[in-house]
Amino acid sequence: MGRRPNKFQRINQRRRDTYKETTAFPPDVHIRPRVPLLGYERRYEITDLGHVYSLNRKEFIRWKFSLDTRPYISIQVDGQKRTLGNPTVVAKRSWAAADAERVEQAYTQHEEEIEKLIRTQAEIPETDREALAKARRGQGLFRENVARVEKACRITGVSILKFLIASHIKPWRCSSNEERLDGSNGLLLSPSIDFLFDRGFISFEDNGDLLVSREVDPDIMQRMGVEPTKTPNVGTFSPEQQNYLRFHRAKLFRSSQGR
Repeated sequence: MGRRPNKFQRINQRRRDTYKETTAFPPDVHIRPRVPLLGYERRYEITDLGHVYSLNRKEFIRWKFSLDTRPYISIQVDGQKRTLGNPTVVAKRSWAAADAERVEQAYTQHEEEIEKLIRTQAEIPETDREALAKARRGQGLFRENVARVEKACRITGVSILKFLIASHIKPWRCSSNEERLDGSNGLLLSPSIDFLFDRGFISFEDNGDLLVSREVDPDIMQRMGVEPTKTPNVGTFSPEQQNYLRFHRAKLFRSSQGR
């Protein structure tokens, strides 16, 4: 009969059993899809369950949880090395980034298909077809029409036209041909502000109050020219602009209620 384990041996065995239990992977983990961590270290990919796959070792890395729930490895987030509390948090971020990229590609493809369709419609005069095609990229007649309504970026105050982007309030893909060229359906925005507005991370109330989504890290917002702790008023909008802004708030703005 073997010798009975002492107190320390029993404690160590329990620790080994706990480690084995907390780091075990489900049977289907190897067939779960993996997503590259966009903006993270390139050596790792992650599944939607939160399991990390090492591209160097060509295998899944087991997670080791201590009492403060820190994982066994650290991963870079936005270029900064951090120890993350739970791998599923990383999974949500990486899958959200991949989904955003997929949606962006789908939108671009959809817009290009509409542009091709417009270019082939014989009933639309050639000059109008070219104007509509340029309007998709905020150029030509649309840019001129917006410049008659807006004189500067509402947030940064930049007023030199060559540094500003004519951004549709109601997206080009959702607009009629008339709306695509309507100057009231546009704002002159600095490039970083255009990016945030076009993707619904910011919006405006009819009275000019700035709306800021909670989906973006406040530090990133600040670096892009938006102060998230403040809600500045950028000036009222015309009734025509307000009509387009209602669409933007309802369909594009990523509010805390689920978008």
